[in-house]
Amino acid sequence: MKFTTKLFLAWMFIFLIFYITVIAIISLFWGIRIQFWQLLLVFFIAGVLPPAVITWFFYKRLDYMESENPDPPAFSGQKKALLAFRARSNNLYAEMLQKIDKSFIVSYSDKEARVVKFRTDCRIMSWGVCGYVRLLDDGKAEAIVYPMNADSKREEKILLQTLRLLKSVLNPQG
Repeated sequence: MKFTTKLFLAWMFIFLIFYITVIAIISLFWGIRIQFWQLLLVFFIAGVLPPAVITWFFYKRLDYMESENPDPPAFSGQKKALLAFRARSNNLYAEMLQKIDKSFIVSYSDKEARVVKFRTDCRIMSWGVCGYVRLLDDGKAEAIVYPMNADSKREEKILLQTLRLLKSVLNPQG
């Protein structure tokens, strides 16, 4: 299942739990009886539309993260870096993928294009960041990280932390 679908269902579930709690409290304390069609209508308006809008707002960035497009992202708020990559084996790409997989959530990898797309954890207070790493021929890796919400100052700090972590993951000695 795609991450965008999981995100939509997770938000819808959060709204559903909140909605059921509010309806139970209203029914218990005020004794108001609500008909089933009214419940469905209010849940659609308050429980389905907001998660749909949230998912739509981030859809382009989330969809790119899982797409088979090997081209670098072109989103606002992104940070780029050229990182040294020191491998211990002859299979550079497999080692890079393994190192990134230990620290991040890999959402797409392409051995032929030598590309790995990853993301950090998504939480309620922070949408996390996504990343793109392409292994170059000269022992370097092109890294691009971008936030879900480009206007967030908090996520800009997380971008810089993610780049530092990626640098230490790919080149632990330097």
